[in-house]
Amino acid sequence: MSRGSNARTHLPLAIVLTGIAIAALAVHRTGVAWGDDFTLYLRQARSLFDGNIGQVIADNHDNVQMAAKPGFSPFVYPWGWPIVLSPFVRLFGLDYERLKFVEVGCWLVFLGFAHAVFRRRMKPWLALGTVAVIGTSLPYLRHTDQLLSEFPYLAFVGATLWWLDRCRRAGRLDLAAPRDLAVLGLLAMMVFNTRREGVAMVPALLAVQLIDCRGRWNVVSKRAALTPLAAFVGGVVGLQLILPSALAPHYDGAGLDQTWRKLGGPFRTAFRDQLDLGNHSRLAWLIVAVAAIGMGIRVMRSGADDVALVIFSVLSLLLVGMIPANGDRYMLAITPFVVYFAVQALDRLLVGKIGGLAVVAVVAAAVVHVAGWRAEIEAAQTFNDAGQVQDGPMSPYAVTAFEAVEKFTRRDDIVAFFKARALTLYTDRRSVQSSDLEIILERADFFMMRRNSDLSQPQLTDAMARDAGLVDVWSDSQWVLWKVPSYPTPA
Repeated sequence: MSRGSNARTHLPLAIVLTGIAIAALAVHRTGVAWGDDFTLYLRQARSLFDGNIGQVIADNHDNVQMAAKPGFSPFVYPWGWPIVLSPFVRLFGLDYERLKFVEVGCWLVFLGFAHAVFRRRMKPWLALGTVAVIGTSLPYLRHTDQLLSEFPYLAFVGATLWWLDRCRRAGRLDLAAPRDLAVLGLLAMMVFNTRREGVAMVPALLAVQLIDCRGRWNVVSKRAALTPLAAFVGGVVGLQLILPSALAPHYDGAGLDQTWRKLGGPFRTAFRDQLDLGNHSRLAWLIVAVAAIGMGIRVMRSGADDVALVIFSVLSLLLVGMIPANGDRYMLAITPFVVYFAVQALDRLLVGKIGGLAVVAVVAAAVVHVAGWRAEIEAAQTFNDAGQVQDGPMSPYAVTAFEAVEKFTRRDDIVAFFKARALTLYTDRRSVQSSDLEIILERADFFMMRRNSDLSQPQLTDAMARDAGLVDVWSDSQWVLWKVPSYPTPA
């Protein structure tokens, strides 16, 4: 490709990505919400330069085991996102406004790699339009306002698929250089070590090899065929020895029946919302149906090119569906591939009949998304200009609670709190998270109770606290810090 052709290809992409980045930053609101998955990621990221990895794992082990539902969290998350985040935490501390730039960066990295992958499989303007539809969707832009692992995960997914294409430049995966194949396996390892459903990348790569090598097994280099898998396994084992985490987290009630249940409700809603389709559930189902047709067309016409995308997206759907939790964010890494296959089907079905309609459709969808930015951006600016902070651990009332915990408790005390991992991040105290008063009385030394809330905590009146033997050691209009009585150890 000529230098001029490269410029014509990359300049529109740069303009689209710049607009997406500006919009993502514009919808950010000061602070961070209470959901506390990010707090464990931050502690893990900080432990990499503080050198207290074991302490972080031990603290979260206690937080989880002492809870009413011990399986509410793994003892430690995969280390991919903390590794990426660590240097920025070292530079900026808990400055969330700066750390959110990393989330935006990861989103842009995925979109850039996705464009490269899509462009190899469809017309240039159609590839750009597909990326624009995904990247301009408000739910994705809003998600950059959180410090979670979905966008880093997508960045590694995009990098792996792009590198897979690079390895297949000669037409077959087994013809790639051993070093390139090893890098492919290590990239797949990082996908898996960012989110565990990323194991779907392994059968996706194996499927490509099977198609590339079919009918040629007697002449295929066995070393080349095994190099990506060997690099993946070696990378997983090596990282596990240095930074251990649960390779296959167990969740009570997990199973394929959960996936089937979600297909009829949560997944449909999540997909509709992530494409910013409003209440148009039927349109969401239509897009999914068209995407299924697109998968079939692409596998039949260009199996080796798209089998990895098909298997990765379908297996990812099955794996995240097996988890009992109904988090919409688990679908964020699947929706882009549904859009890609839907656009492929639209383009193939309309070719020679209504030329360019597929391009018009994706551009129109992106324009509709962009039109919805204004209200969201204005609301975020009004929020920030008024000096407000999201209801979360950076709220002034929450900071006051953490200061009270640090003042009135010792470092080895266990403090009951409705967001255990957040309290541990801000106070270095182990914590109990439970709505069961008996568990708090049994396992905690103090109970920091948020007034007028029964979220993951019991709500006590003064009379109830007095009957339980609790002593008020500090309080304000938002909180009460109770001292838990010491019960004698049973004989």
